[in-house]
Amino acid sequence: MNNISRMLLAMGAGCVLLASAGEAGAQANPYRQYSSTSFVNGNLKQAFQKQWRGTAAGAHSGATLEPVKLPLSVSSFRPVSAPVMHKRVAASIQDLDAEPREELEGALLELLKGYDQLLEDNDEQRLKNNLAGAFNFLFISSYYALKNGQELTEAQQESMLEQVNAAIAMGLKERRMSDREKQEMYESVVLSGTLILGLYNEGRDKGRPEQMKTARELAKELLGQMMGITLDKVRISGDTVRID
Repeated sequence: MNNISRMLLAMGAGCVLLASAGEAGAQANPYRQYSSTSFVNGNLKQAFQKQWRGTAAGAHSGATLEPVKLPLSVSSFRPVSAPVMHKRVAASIQDLDAEPREELEGALLELLKGYDQLLEDNDEQRLKNNLAGAFNFLFISSYYALKNGQELTEAQQESMLEQVNAAIAMGLKERRMSDREKQEMYESVVLSGTLILGLYNEGRDKGRPEQMKTARELAKELLGQMMGITLDKVRISGDTVRID
């Protein structure tokens, strides 16, 4: 399968996510199938919001608030199987024949492998099989698309990673998750981030503004659904990222 076909299939998966992200009450919701029960019903949005409220309150009060620095091990897990979410995403798309569905599975699996390669290329193996790293990647990819290619510095990314890691630790105190659930969540978030990034970059490089628009819409929906973040609440000061 050539790169264009692969991207078109990935776009189809992204559009399914976008169309169904807000349909929480629907009985047959592809987004729920994509993200798994733990991803939708047990996601960390509430814990993230608690973390954001705490940091924002400290900032508004004028207090000096140091990021909560916890070891990344609090959000790491041991994979229990080979990747699974690429098959679940493909299965969620209706009216897809067997061959295109198999091609989509392969394309999405390549996206998961691409994330692993990205971590290796950037000497960031600490973030492999790590929920904080995956959610931070989703945030960075979404910010990039929504800000039309503007990137966060390494220090700003690290600031956000520390806050995400602390929020995950908070969330896991309130709701225990098995390694299988963590793996499904991790793969889902990684796929979300790579779809946003891939759609945006492909649209930019090929002069396809509608594709870039789709990437931005997907980023906006998934940031809100998964992390409780809207771009207007993101505050950057020097090396520090804060969410009001």
